[in-house]
Amino acid sequence: MALLRNLNTTGQRALPEDPPTVCLPKPLRPFVGTNGTRNRRAYECAVLTALRDEIKRGNVWVPGSKRFGQLDAFFLPEAAWALRRQAFFHTAGLPPDPTAATAYLTERLNAAYDRFLTALPANTSVTVDTEGWHLSPDPAEPVSADVEAGITGLRTWLRDKVPTIRLPELLIAVDNDLNWTQHFLPVSRRATRTADEVCQVVATIMAYGCNLGPETMARLTNDVTYADIQRITDWYLHEDALRAALADLVNAIAALDTTQVWGDGRASSSDGQRFLFPRRVLRRTYSHRRGDYALEFYTFIANNYAPFYSVPIECTERDAPYVLDGLLYHESDLDPEEHYTDTHGYVELNFAAFPMFGKRFCPRIRGLHHQWIYRIDPQREYGPFTALLSPQKRTLHLDWITSHWDRMGQFFASFAAGHTTASVALKRLLACGPRNHFYRAVRALGRLYKTIFILDYLTDPALRRRVRRGLLQGEQLHALARHVHYGKRGHADGRDFQQQMSRASCLVLILAAIIYWQIREIDTVLRHWDPSEDGVNASLLPHISPIGWDNIVLYGEYALDRGLVSRHPSRMAELDVEN
Repeated sequence: MALLRNLNTTGQRALPEDPPTVCLPKPLRPFVGTNGTRNRRAYECAVLTALRDEIKRGNVWVPGSKRFGQLDAFFLPEAAWALRRQAFFHTAGLPPDPTAATAYLTERLNAAYDRFLTALPANTSVTVDTEGWHLSPDPAEPVSADVEAGITGLRTWLRDKVPTIRLPELLIAVDNDLNWTQHFLPVSRRATRTADEVCQVVATIMAYGCNLGPETMARLTNDVTYADIQRITDWYLHEDALRAALADLVNAIAALDTTQVWGDGRASSSDGQRFLFPRRVLRRTYSHRRGDYALEFYTFIANNYAPFYSVPIECTERDAPYVLDGLLYHESDLDPEEHYTDTHGYVELNFAAFPMFGKRFCPRIRGLHHQWIYRIDPQREYGPFTALLSPQKRTLHLDWITSHWDRMGQFFASFAAGHTTASVALKRLLACGPRNHFYRAVRALGRLYKTIFILDYLTDPALRRRVRRGLLQGEQLHALARHVHYGKRGHADGRDFQQQMSRASCLVLILAAIIYWQIREIDTVLRHWDPSEDGVNASLLPHISPIGWDNIVLYGEYALDRGLVSRHPSRMAELDVEN
């Protein structure tokens, strides 16, 4: 780089006789010289290619850049880390001493192998031989004909008892319970809010959550003007207000007694949903699955059916860096300890990050039988896994982990402390690649925990069912979101990230309000009617999802004015009579 700067400064065109080539990638070195002479253009391209690779690895950084800045900038400052260190490792349940971490990690991995090998003779889901392991599909959960008929009867009985309601009326009814619209009003007006102000806030949330837009919503709504919607949008529809309103709804869902039959909120899942995005902005990317430009809303839902976070991302990005964002930055009282994703949310670094926060990462990985598992002790007996673990690449380097143990804690502690955002820091670390020593250490820790998860996943059918159910809850939420986000043919909108974030947050806010209202009505029905009198088994309620919209009118109402119908016979009728 110094040589190139000197050439550009002095205006020289020819390279010196012996320019440095040690830093250049070996495949590019033959292209630098042509017939014994140096090619300056080829040399510049080779140097800049090497520079690009070193920036990605984190060995060279760009000052002021978020994605390619100095990796040390993502670490918590030394003084702040010294104050948090003991509490951080204690909360995570990890030993703060690197020497103790060696024994702790070795014991965890060996215990996972012991559990798997002990249960292997009775395990019908996996077989292990010298070629690897072979998986068989899990049988469907058995449901007898009587139970299936009981579920159908309970679902029909609830549908008849739960009233039908329009979406605006539902949002107002939920606001009467929770007062969630107060977050979109001035502080001085929250205690003395008027009905007009509540209706204006509801219309604004529907304008963006239903994807109608403020202009169309103003035409469809009486006594709410475009100026009212735009005023709330400009002054109060910000991220803090949307998160606070969603937290009220999520906490209210968790507080309902009936919610406990589905889950206690200690587990959650996340998945992305893609919407076509025709607007020409830099943030849009092409989705081969949708066959057009698209935008993805990455949404989190707890096992009690409470959606508690959503963020818009590019559809070509992996979901993996954003998994921790929803768990660390939501404002509700939920604290999920186990989290499920699909393959798009899986990366080995996440397996290392989750234990640092005392959580468990449980992805459903496509082609699980092709995943590598690792060992620590080469002298240990691994039974049928001995041949599979014999290559040197399957042995983890604990010295890599222990030498960066304190640095890993300092790195991940910066996420929760607000020093950096988890998704930004993880994307930067992922860009470093295996030639960066800190990346190698984090990846080695992730591979250790990935091995533990795979062994437990193949041993425990209950864990596989929890993962499957968690992801199915996310798919049910996507189906409801597709119906609610119906305006503009379901195409996403928003010029910049803040506008896209507002639309995603308004959508998940409406979804949470619908789920709260459904569970509240189910709770009311069960308290005021005796299911046994109608031959209904209420104990089958865990098999029924509260995500439903058959009894909710999601779309606008067409007003047919009978006064517009002509009272006079048409000319065609007169001609018929004459003929």
